Amino acid sequence: MFNFKNQGSELKAVLYGRVSSEDQAERGTIQNQIEFSTKYCDLHKINIDEQYLDDGVTGTLPLEERGDGLRLIEDAKAGKFSLVLIYRLDRLGRTARVILNAIHELEGHGVQVRSMTEPFDTGDPSGRFLVTILAGVADLDRSSTLDRLWNGANRAAREGKWLGGIVPFGYLKEDAYLIPSIEPMRGFYMSEVEVVSMVYRLTVEEHMSTKKIADYLNSLGVPPSYTKDGRQIDKGKRKENTAGIWRPGRVRGMIVNTTYKGIHEYGRRSKKQREIISREFPSIVDVDVWERAQEVLHENQIGAMRNAKRKYLLRSLVKCGSCGLSYCGTSYTGPSGLPKGYYVCNGKLAYHGPDMGKCNSKNIPQAWVEELVWSDIIRFVNDPDEVLQTLKQDVVKSKSNLDQFSDEKEIIGKALKQKETEKHSILDLFRKNLINSVDVEQQLKKIADEAMQLANRFTELSQNIQTEEVMEDKFMGITELLNQLRLRIHDDIPWEEKRDIVKMLVRRVVVNTKNDGTSPSATVSIEYTFSQVVIHTDKRAVYNLGMVYIKKEALPAWRLSKSSISETSPII
Repeated sequence: MFNFKNQGSELKAVLYGRVSSEDQAERGTIQNQIEFSTKYCDLHKINIDEQYLDDGVTGTLPLEERGDGLRLIEDAKAGKFSLVLIYRLDRLGRTARVILNAIHELEGHGVQVRSMTEPFDTGDPSGRFLVTILAGVADLDRSSTLDRLWNGANRAAREGKWLGGIVPFGYLKEDAYLIPSIEPMRGFYMSEVEVVSMVYRLTVEEHMSTKKIADYLNSLGVPPSYTKDGRQIDKGKRKENTAGIWRPGRVRGMIVNTTYKGIHEYGRRSKKQREIISREFPSIVDVDVWERAQEVLHENQIGAMRNAKRKYLLRSLVKCGSCGLSYCGTSYTGPSGLPKGYYVCNGKLAYHGPDMGKCNSKNIPQAWVEELVWSDIIRFVNDPDEVLQTLKQDVVKSKSNLDQFSDEKEIIGKALKQKETEKHSILDLFRKNLINSVDVEQQLKKIADEAMQLANRFTELSQNIQTEEVMEDKFMGITELLNQLRLRIHDDIPWEEKRDIVKMLVRRVVVNTKNDGTSPSATVSIEYTFSQVVIHTDKRAVYNLGMVYIKKEALPAWRLSKSSISETSPII
């Protein structure tokens, strides 16, 4: 069904060829299309004036978004040719829409499209009809191929195979499966598994921020994945090495990655709707440790004080019983014209749609609730008998902390010695005139900063070890803990130390708001980490042993004692 009326020397013909990376693997290079076109043109006496070749370009891209595809359209607009030869219709595109749009664009500029291996020519009506059918067949072929690939990939995923993508730090890919990397990294004295475990321990046990952990890993000289694997990133048309440092985002990505607790969800990152396959992998940390790390990460995020203008003793600890969100600290101008601090539910500050709207919880005066919590802590510390028995189980810690601190201290000692070696190496390079004085100054400053970071951590670990050694005697009698707190609590105790004690003893403070049609009222429940429940309503108290926390309920001070607090919090 070829239309040969206008072929031959009367037509200005060009060749368009395209292969994708997948086509290259299956059918060879674009040179095959060029050689076929040469024989075809010799047979039909057609002269090729120009070649437009998109090598390694996917056929799902529109013609105008390809390099030579765009040049083809621009030259068609300029009237430089009247016939485009293609090896096969799927060289124009791999979906029906892309193919038909390309043909429509070219025909709009008076250019015919002819396939050298298929019986159609857009120069006549029957040829254009056949193009529509063949475009649908090409689209169906691509969709069927993708389905087969996806089904094969899903089957391999269910078997636990790692299918492409960057292997998470801490693992190796062996025979398509992930295994923990337990051998020391090249040029370093720790394995990847040890580094991952240390990151989780610093998060869970010491509540370190991601920034502090990143600084610590950089000070130790731990190579991140890009440096360890020798990977590069695109910089325009070039590939360059990364800075080779740990960043807070990279640490956070490690902490939230479920692979480290032994679960990976294949297909979740795909932009297309597809089956999510959850499969098990060898874990590096326990599920409990991973879950606790998420809690600490959330607490650190809420508790960040970058933009805080006031100090809030219960920051990140106050929760709303109505909507479940956290309370944040803010201030309003009081009757005296001075700012007064309040804890306000985040649900009141943001709109959550027509179904939920804004939370109607009551604001809690900062001074009142902080005094309530602190006074109760003093009572427990000064009169410990009521919680002494059940408190023992929670404060006794494992002696493994001592071993971990000692191991880490030994690692830092080696790292500090390495910094001295690095310093001498820089000086040797300077003496040999391999680097200038500016480079020496920069490198020595960098080494000094890293050494300072390590030295600070070394001192911190020494203090932790000393604390743990002191705690061993205290574990035998839980009274020692409360005695120590009793010594720390005094009239002029620093706010930071006060905050540490509150975080140690208070699990959370829950505000439950009651709206009876008039003025809203609130009940505050204080949950302690003691294994006991203390319920306070007005001035009465009830004790209940055997629970996992202490719970204290009290009516707000502005409802209990008008003389103690004469102002009420504003309702917004």
